[in-house]
Amino acid sequence: MKLLAICDPSRYKRKPLDVPHFYLQAARDRQTDFYHIPTPQVFTQPPTSPWIQVAPANTIETYDEFLALEDFANQNLALRDLDLIFCRTLKPFPVGYLAQLQQWEKFAKFVNSPTGIEQQIQSQFLLQVAQDYIPETIVTNHWQVALEFFEHHKIIVAKRPNSCGGRGVFKIEYRDRAFHVDHFSQGSYTFADFDAVMAYVQRDPSENLIFMKYLTGVTAGDKRIVVVDGEIYGAYLRRSESGHWVNNISGDGQSTLATVTTDERAAIAATVGHYKKLGLHTLGYDFLQDAHGNWCISEINAGNIGGFAWLEMLTGQPVMAKFISWLRDFAQQPTHHPPILNAS
Repeated sequence: MKLLAICDPSRYKRKPLDVPHFYLQAARDRQTDFYHIPTPQVFTQPPTSPWIQVAPANTIETYDEFLALEDFANQNLALRDLDLIFCRTLKPFPVGYLAQLQQWEKFAKFVNSPTGIEQQIQSQFLLQVAQDYIPETIVTNHWQVALEFFEHHKIIVAKRPNSCGGRGVFKIEYRDRAFHVDHFSQGSYTFADFDAVMAYVQRDPSENLIFMKYLTGVTAGDKRIVVVDGEIYGAYLRRSESGHWVNNISGDGQSTLATVTTDERAAIAATVGHYKKLGLHTLGYDFLQDAHGNWCISEINAGNIGGFAWLEMLTGQPVMAKFISWLRDFAQQPTHHPPILNAS
């Protein structure tokens, strides 16, 4: 299998997990010719060219050698010679990034279709496919509509769809005659009016945001379930050491092995087909607990999901090797281009 992976190695200097681990495992796999292109270099390729410049990655053996991959990619390779492309770029995606990869999709097969990802990150998509399994939710870019939702629920969460690791999630509440907006890394800010809150959490006035009822059981942890092509690989619970409402590993979350309940399996079975139809085959389902102890879907992450390395570390099982074996099998399957759906 000729496999190309895309990522920005400089984003992984904190914890050498998941993406670096995947790179090192793929480099050791004797049935894989492994190549890399740094995310910024995607934009240096002519948009419609069937050729790109890559770096051979089969020789990397250490984490430091993985980090060094960002420094060069100068070997010409025909996109048609690749069996598979795996985009491991972290969100938010740079402007034009998915459009460029959609041009490559005319020549090569992706683990997760760029066309499908572009549709999946539309704010309305999760509400359309999973409304029976998520907390009460609206999607809007109008502060008056969001304020009405807030007044009904008292505490809400605003989410930017093109984000990851808790970086685009904000908790909004009202106390002491002011609106308080909390973000795990930016801290807490106060605003006199809700339209100012909206201006703060939006990147631009036209951006639709996802607003969800805040779940008071969030301190029980954030359960990540890793799903590949409909198969559940396992689950682990991320829980903030400080008791913060954001439990992500990018904060101070610590991970423990978790079980997958019957209800969670049912929620996955009811929604996973919508993602497969868009050519999205690696998914990270995130579940949070409500006030009654029920686990609800808070997000369904598609594309560059984390979890393979954590499951391997927590179970002692060769989870990444299993995934790479799936990649080889998937590369041999016929390519089905995803339909263009209206998810706005």
